[in-house]
Amino acid sequence: MSKLKDAILDMRYLLSRGYKRELAANFVASRYSLSKEERAILYRAVYDENQAREHKRKIVKPEYVSGKVLSVDGFNVLITVESALRGKLLIECDDGFIRDVSAVFGKYRLSELTWKALDLILSFLSRYKPKSVLFFLDSPISRSGELASQIRRRLPHFNLTGDAKAVKQSDVAVLSSGEVVASSDCIIIQRANYVLDLAGQIVRNYTPHLILRISEDLH
Repeated sequence: MSKLKDAILDMRYLLSRGYKRELAANFVASRYSLSKEERAILYRAVYDENQAREHKRKIVKPEYVSGKVLSVDGFNVLITVESALRGKLLIECDDGFIRDVSAVFGKYRLSELTWKALDLILSFLSRYKPKSVLFFLDSPISRSGELASQIRRRLPHFNLTGDAKAVKQSDVAVLSSGEVVASSDCIIIQRANYVLDLAGQIVRNYTPHLILRISEDLH
């Protein structure tokens, strides 16, 4: 872990000096001979102090979505919750968001755990009574239309109103549709005003033992 700790410190420094994330991650991973998973931690979890502070400023508590339109980055949230159900490593990042490091996005496939993760998400949201919940799914991902249909069917069972759509640019749809967005995608966070770390809230409730806190556990 000391090697990873040193790598994280170097990554933070390079980001603070204006280095691009990809370049910094590749350089540090090469210097410390990091594994694929360790490099993913650098790339997804490490932020310079200014960006971390800016992201944290936008985080809202679940109670904030009550009576508001919530726009959900569907696969982003679903994959993280599903990773927790699979017992995979999750990271509490420098900016306060929980992210997985599995990098399965382009290879994602629906499974039985998909429906369990979806029901956990809907059950959690039903406690806070949003005005409506809008799920946006990346249409290039296999069976995204089928998943959108299943979400629409399930919403009423959790006393939720809303919709689910498969779209070409989910980030654009998410940002233009809700009063609050649910995502841990840094591009969406940077452009949004209010962000609910929906997957992170669920993970903290159900599988806190899977979370590696890089600011504490690697201190």
